[in-house]
Amino acid sequence: MLYEYLIKNYIPGEPIFTGDIQISGMTEENLRYHLKKYADSGTICRFEPGVYYFPKTGILGEKLSLSADTVAVHKYIMRRGRRVGYYSGYTLANRMGLSVQVPYTQEISSNFAPASVRKIMIKNRPYIIRRPVAEVTEENVSVLQFLDCLKDIEKSSEIELETCGRILTEYARRNGITKKRIDQFIAKYPVKIYKAIYETGVEYVSS
Repeated sequence: MLYEYLIKNYIPGEPIFTGDIQISGMTEENLRYHLKKYADSGTICRFEPGVYYFPKTGILGEKLSLSADTVAVHKYIMRRGRRVGYYSGYTLANRMGLSVQVPYTQEISSNFAPASVRKIMIKNRPYIIRRPVAEVTEENVSVLQFLDCLKDIEKSSEIELETCGRILTEYARRNGITKKRIDQFIAKYPVKIYKAIYETGVEYVSS
C-alpha cells in the first residue's frame, strides 16, 4: 500500500517528507518502519532523517543523489506543487539583480519556518529560514518579494538606489503589482520601507 502511494505521488529526484505522507490506517511508527525497510533494500534512498527519494539514474546507470538546494526548495518554497515560500534577504537581492554578491547562506521566507528566524543545516549546507509577514501564496508572492527587496535595500544592495528603483519598477510592471495589492501588506513592514520607496523612486501600477 505504501509503495503504491509513493510511486503514484512522487517522481524520481523529488524529496519525500514523511510528514507529508497521509495513508488511512497507517500509523507514524508503521510508516517509518516501512520507509526504513525500503531504504535498506535499495527501493528508495534516504537523504537524512525524515527525507527519502526515488533516485534519478545517470547516463551510466548510477543513482544520482539529491542536492541540499533541491530539498530546501521542496520543503520551504514549493511544497507538493503548492507555493509556500520564496527566496529572501541577500539571496533575493542577488536573484533580482540588485546585488552581484552570491551569498553562501541561502535565505528563505516560508510558511513552514520553524521559528521567526532560524539558521538550519541541510546536509552541511546552511540556510536561514524566516516566517513571512503573511501566509505566502501564488497570488501574493510577487508583492511580498517586492516589499522585501525595498525593506532590505540598504543592507542587501551595493548598486545605486535609482538603479534599484528601475529594476523594481520593471518587476512591478511585469507582475502587475498595483497600489491596491501593496496596501494589503505594507503596514506589516517597518516604517523605513517608505523611505526606500522615496529614495529609489520605484513605481508600481496605480490601479
